Amino acid sequence: MRPAYILAAAVLILFLIGQVRVGGQAKFHAEGFFLWLRLGRVQIQILPAKPRAEKKPKKSRRNVKPKRSKKPKKEKEPVPLPEKIGGAVEYAQALLPIALEAAGGMLRGLRVDRLELELTAGASDPADAAMLYGRATAALGALWLPLTKAFRVKDGFARVYLDFNAPGMTVYGTAALSIKIGTVVWIGMRVGCKALFGVLAARRRLKRKQQ
Repeated sequence: MRPAYILAAAVLILFLIGQVRVGGQAKFHAEGFFLWLRLGRVQIQILPAKPRAEKKPKKSRRNVKPKRSKKPKKEKEPVPLPEKIGGAVEYAQALLPIALEAAGGMLRGLRVDRLELELTAGASDPADAAMLYGRATAALGALWLPLTKAFRVKDGFARVYLDFNAPGMTVYGTAALSIKIGTVVWIGMRVGCKALFGVLAARRRLKRKQQ
């Protein structure tokens, strides 16, 4: 019974790993644009990048033996342009539908965990502030509806504020996207197998044409 228990434990572990979500989070506000990568609850900041420490110059080594010059390799005969174009078209016809299928699967598996959009209309004149508020509301509605239709939004909101002390229009936005590891692995395995068979079939067709 031990092999059965080991197999069941391995399947359970793989299932739990597959449920872990990976993705990223982006924020935009007055201080700039910020981007993080996320694995489960661990976040790694990508932008703005932290400054790297300057490397110390390496000391010059003395008595370094000069490198031997390599023998020139024989140049291969160039492939005729029609054959290059034909081969590229064959591979594109085989791989493009598979790439589109993978992109569609990724989009279906992608989830927007949090989406926040805030616009602040500010002007000292109440009439100007009211006009800015109306424009901001219309712009936010035009952005919000397509986003919520294209993606599954778990939690989010869109707001427009009116501030007579603000110098003008200010924008704040944050978005957190994620997808399950299991979904990525499954799509990668399925698409990888289809791509391999597609490339092999394209090679066979090209060989038959050359013959």
